[in-house]
Amino acid sequence: MEQIQEPMVEPLQEPQAPSRKQMQSVFGSIGLGLAIALLASQLIQGVVMALPLGIDMQSNAFLFGGLSTALVALPVFFLFVKSLQRQLPQKHSLSVGAFFALVCISYACMVVGNMVGMGVNVLVSPGSVDLVAQLATASGLTPLTVVAFVVLAPVFEELIFRKLLVDRVLPYGEWPAILLSGITFGLYHGNLTQFFYAALLGMVLAYVYIRTGNVLYTMGLHACVNFLGGVLPLLIPEASAVILLVAIAGIVLFFMNKKKIHFEKAKYPGTISAMFLNGGMIVYMLLCLILIASVAILMANPELSNLSALMQ
Repeated sequence: MEQIQEPMVEPLQEPQAPSRKQMQSVFGSIGLGLAIALLASQLIQGVVMALPLGIDMQSNAFLFGGLSTALVALPVFFLFVKSLQRQLPQKHSLSVGAFFALVCISYACMVVGNMVGMGVNVLVSPGSVDLVAQLATASGLTPLTVVAFVVLAPVFEELIFRKLLVDRVLPYGEWPAILLSGITFGLYHGNLTQFFYAALLGMVLAYVYIRTGNVLYTMGLHACVNFLGGVLPLLIPEASAVILLVAIAGIVLFFMNKKKIHFEKAKYPGTISAMFLNGGMIVYMLLCLILIASVAILMANPELSNLSALMQ
């Protein structure tokens, strides 16, 4: 009898690891996109502030910042990254209890990061003035300020730093996506006071997005954190004790659940170094450092921030 030969089956091959140059090209596009988006946003704000519109720019600084992120930074960044390979995280839902636990943890990260930021500011420039806090006080509690804090910033910053950015970095591993999302988000704020808490919060939000695949959850968390930190203290000054309890609860919940936190490390050797050591990301980091240094100088010399008013 003639022996029947089974067809040869080719073994499945592992996808070929990208070269360092290929990874640098991807991360360079992301970095350059963020740099151009930030620069364009800052220039538009500067032009608007220079125009004789009869609007109190200081009182509406957060509103104009949110609008420039939505109308300038988001579309510019999208143009730079739209052609890059992306990986969408799997969809999972959050229970109401889990969401509120994450609100507490996210706010605790903001409080801890803010304390670190203020401590660094004191070390770098003793006696400096917190211009960010002064700007928030000058803006006051108006409907437009509330919209900027709890709608514009959460929605459009999450679209940039979680949805667009994380989707493009996720093919290289969960940890690179979390790390880059947090650091670039912190740098985007352009000052030391906000860098540390924004970077820490950004990493938490990136982790939540990766685990749920739903940017609406991170928008909601971002909005809740901004409301607790920027709106509620102005709305009800007596609520500071309640806000402190939220932060304490967040720290307790984090340590209770830290063993459940897990994420995939970089898929390919050299991913982290390629992520930061490329032309586009270096340009972005240098631009942010220039902004941070400028704000630090103004904080150490608050009289300089009044030059424009003196010249009018």
